[in-house]
Amino acid sequence: MKLVRGLVKLLLGLIALLLLFIVGLLTTMWIADPTVPKNIFFGQPITAPAAVERSQPQVRVTGLPRADLTPMEPVGGVVDESIFDPDLFAEAVEYADDSNSVALLVQQGGVIRYERYWPGYGPETRTNPNSMHKPVLALLVGAAIADGYIDSLDAKAATWLTEWQDDPRQEITIRQLLQMSSGLEIPVFGTWKSARILFGSDLVAGVLDLQAEKPAGSEFQYSNANSQLLALIIERATQEPYAQYLGRRLWQPLGAQDAFLWLDREGGMPRGFCCLFANARDWLRVGELILGEGERAGERIVPADYVAQMLTPSALNPNFGFQIWLGSPPSETRKYNDFTVTAYHSAPFVVSDVIYIDGFGGQRVYIIPSQQLIIVRTGVSRTDWDDAILVNAISRALRPSVTSDPAS
Repeated sequence: MKLVRGLVKLLLGLIALLLLFIVGLLTTMWIADPTVPKNIFFGQPITAPAAVERSQPQVRVTGLPRADLTPMEPVGGVVDESIFDPDLFAEAVEYADDSNSVALLVQQGGVIRYERYWPGYGPETRTNPNSMHKPVLALLVGAAIADGYIDSLDAKAATWLTEWQDDPRQEITIRQLLQMSSGLEIPVFGTWKSARILFGSDLVAGVLDLQAEKPAGSEFQYSNANSQLLALIIERATQEPYAQYLGRRLWQPLGAQDAFLWLDREGGMPRGFCCLFANARDWLRVGELILGEGERAGERIVPADYVAQMLTPSALNPNFGFQIWLGSPPSETRKYNDFTVTAYHSAPFVVSDVIYIDGFGGQRVYIIPSQQLIIVRTGVSRTDWDDAILVNAISRALRPSVTSDPAS
């Protein structure tokens, strides 16, 4: 009996210590930046992808919907059987259903062939795409180069990040930030440095405080900080708020509806690595821009040679271009960095030219040029998302008469 009482006392003591530790940690975070615990405990949960109103404050990215670029009306989740074998296509719908999706859109040959929204959602629903913002950011860098605001891909980032001009970070180039090879230290998830960038009220200080850990261009390490620094460079180079330049230069030419960005504070900096709150149809438009090599509906928006470089495998990671993932060479897993969960592929892609806009947990735009396919999925984020299922099911379902690609 004494032994039991002793064990109970020990357990209660350990619980008390744990509670004290948690209270102390929260107090420390609150003192350092009260925005961090507020966003952690009261912000948008990953289980509610459309609850974007909980990520505050926000700034509008002004769109310009155009009647000539408006897609067809929703088809109510009925597949176009002249294009797809419905039995094979059903595997994709089942996976989207099982994974708690918000939307699944499939476009082939410039026409929406399948469009479904799950109960409670519709064409106007905006969701948090997580890192799907990153390729949009890369496209905007290409626009800024074309506009003469940024000299070239190999320009030194320190030209605009003057805080770097007297230390090893002065060697980092725009290209290296785009390819996630800057050599900067990784803000590891669960640490204060990461929390400060993900949830804090001073993004600029959070990323500029990161130091060079490896020589620039020496290794691939996927990091939100690289993307955030590019967003800061765009603001400083254009001398225009990021949201305004994004709206004027990309979002309005795409004919998209208004979107929103999550700011670190009122009047502050938007998160360039995530949180471009847009609807599924507008993500389809982004896919069309990439499929069209920077052109959409006959209008040149981003130079074709830049988009080609964006989709060229980087020397340090053949599955990564400029802030965007490439499906060849095939692999079963896809590593982000040395500290993060890997992405999973249960099988190789059945087509070799898959491009994908990747947001954590299954927020995706898959682009397959050989089949003129674009697939958009938004929904609940999950760590076991399987990148092979939607792509392979839909590619296999495409009728042979539609494409000359032998893999279809």
